[in-house]
Amino acid sequence: MIGVTHLSCAQEVAEADTSLADSKVDSMVIKHPYVDYSQNHFTGDTNSVFLRNYYQQFDQMLRSKSGALNIIHFGGSHIQVDIWSNLLRERLQSIDTNVRGARGILFPFKAAGTNRPYSYYVDWTGEWEGHRSAYNKHQSTWGVSGITATTTDDSVSLKFTFKQSPYPVKTKSLTVLSNIDSTAYALTIDPFMAVDYTMDTTRDGYLNIVFNQPIDSFNLRFHKPDSIADELQFYGVISDNEQPGIRYHSIGVNGSRFVSFKRCELFQEQLKYLDPDLVIMSIGTNDSSDPDYDSLTYRNNFREFLTMMRWANPECAFILTVPNDNYVRRKYHNNNLRSVRYIIYDLAEEFDARVWDLYGIMGGSGSAQTWEEAEMMKADLVHFTNAGYRLKGDVFYRAWLEDYLKWFNDQQPVWNE
Repeated sequence: MIGVTHLSCAQEVAEADTSLADSKVDSMVIKHPYVDYSQNHFTGDTNSVFLRNYYQQFDQMLRSKSGALNIIHFGGSHIQVDIWSNLLRERLQSIDTNVRGARGILFPFKAAGTNRPYSYYVDWTGEWEGHRSAYNKHQSTWGVSGITATTTDDSVSLKFTFKQSPYPVKTKSLTVLSNIDSTAYALTIDPFMAVDYTMDTTRDGYLNIVFNQPIDSFNLRFHKPDSIADELQFYGVISDNEQPGIRYHSIGVNGSRFVSFKRCELFQEQLKYLDPDLVIMSIGTNDSSDPDYDSLTYRNNFREFLTMMRWANPECAFILTVPNDNYVRRKYHNNNLRSVRYIIYDLAEEFDARVWDLYGIMGGSGSAQTWEEAEMMKADLVHFTNAGYRLKGDVFYRAWLEDYLKWFNDQQPVWNE
């Protein structure tokens, strides 16, 4: 390790991580022979100005122990379960424990009748109904999360509790995304919480709550007069610890496609509150397995989505992930993946983005069967097992670390001046 004062904390930790990883690389290849580690690099636009700028901001944040950067990881069911995305969150937020960052956006998936992420729990009272923008038969108003929980009950609650990682997860402030401003509902925090808080309204009518101390759970209680027939629409809540570091927002709903987010009329309005600095795009599995898949439509939808991200932040960096090898109804190989892969690389050049080619890393066409035999994929040949998702996250993190270190080493003459 180079012991100079100009080294960032990230460099020190990264060198330790890569040294340890390199010492185990041979055993990893043996343990995971179905992973093509030779392809585990960020490709696409190798001179991405946007991602290099992001690395510079990231390094400066670690050096100064100040500031915050927002990552949004978009996807479908792979992201809703929040295993590999949460592993990335924990790895990136543990590089320097003085620069942890925040959990990001949360949603009460179980209350809405669908599977929950592993990284936090939600308890609720009252009757809630879930509406997914990915499900054509559902009709609702949607925001940036792509899913809405609604209720007409007079008194309901949503309690969020973080599942603790090696480093405690806390929140200091909340932005509650709902339509409460246009209803008779009022929001209170349960008195069992021995903390004080203030509540303000944003310019878009959302509620911003600031606690006087960090907490690891919070209970939102909504009330309305019995005689009022209003419907409460809950789009999610943004958790922030008001500390320097990375805010990692994972946004994924079962079945999500690009057209699903087109149905979200409040998407851009709420995107401003996430203010993306880096977007990891993991959408494409559901689009490519659609019987009506059309390469031109897919390209246009993808381009429109990336353009919307740049509308939110013109300097936003992109990492585009190629979908994993998969089958339709377990019988038919998804041959559209080749087309999707080509389009992703093409858009990477257009938008100055980097690419993580999971399809190639898995072994290409038909590799989903090999991963299932290794108990890394489920029998549906689409989704991964818990171990598979963690391996996926670990492999991505290694590629990210390698790419960051390449950037950092290029800066050595500057840092050592």
